[in-house]
Amino acid sequence: MTRPLLSVIVIVYDMPRQALNTLRSLAPDYQEDVAAEEYEVIVVENRSQRNMDMRAIEALPGNFRYFLRDDPGVSPAAAINFGFAQAKGVQVGLMIDGARMVSPGVLHYALLAQRISADALVVVPGYHLGEHEQQFHLTHGYTEEKEQAMLDEIDWHGNGYRLFDISCLSGANPNGIFHPFMECNCLFMAADVFRDIGQADERFDLPGGGALNLYIYRQAAMHPRTRSFMLAGEGSFHQLHGGVTTSEVVQRDAILRRQSEQLNALLGQPFRSPTVEPILLGKVKGPALRYLQHSVERGLHRLRRCAERNEDMYADEQQKLRMRQAIE
Repeated sequence: MTRPLLSVIVIVYDMPRQALNTLRSLAPDYQEDVAAEEYEVIVVENRSQRNMDMRAIEALPGNFRYFLRDDPGVSPAAAINFGFAQAKGVQVGLMIDGARMVSPGVLHYALLAQRISADALVVVPGYHLGEHEQQFHLTHGYTEEKEQAMLDEIDWHGNGYRLFDISCLSGANPNGIFHPFMECNCLFMAADVFRDIGQADERFDLPGGGALNLYIYRQAAMHPRTRSFMLAGEGSFHQLHGGVTTSEVVQRDAILRRQSEQLNALLGQPFRSPTVEPILLGKVKGPALRYLQHSVERGLHRLRRCAERNEDMYADEQQKLRMRQAIE
């Protein structure tokens, strides 16, 4: 087998049904315009009381490799680094939350961006399945059973872009693609860039990794070599599974406050979303158009606000340019 161009790392814990949906959405019979030999999917599961069925993974078409680990910690950081050590690709995709299904063009455009620029940082916008963000699922009576019924009704296997019809924007990017993203739950970059930023910092030891996702995205976005590509017409879609911050849990505000404190401490400064200007890549199918319209409306509002304040909408691009020039 030739060396795959892309290694997608998927981290799983206590979510067998949701994770299998995610893996099905990464299979070559669902992903469009990409061949099985162009990528591999590395599934790293930390053992729980509900592990995945290995036979179901083996039955999927494509190149899936599954690893079940015994990890005494509660963070996925070590599992990410373990998966990265197994990766054969020159480009890596990170899906720290294995409950996120993706739309059918994600891998094609991730590979295309890497061909355009070896330093491509490919950002996939995030959504939650359901009418409301899932941290309010109890308030709105949203359950896993209702979610599964919606998925069955739209026949997502046959047309994955219909996932946009049953979703809402994630709170990490509520204003759409012309505002700075706080995090990205489906992110692609050169393997050596991920190595440069220190991979997954295992000091993020809070349940679910705490704010590890925010840290990785900011470090990669601010890396002087990376060029940001935004897949405006694609998405990663979070399924309800009882996540630390993506379900209605007791003391959620206290959990978020602790995560923020750890993030700021490890960054050495207060966190803010990186203001990098993305190159828009890909088609926008009909079901995703309403989100593009929302992004334009919110983007125009941001443009006016920045003009009134005499602010650069993408100030971090200038900082990255200076860093790049210093290196060269």
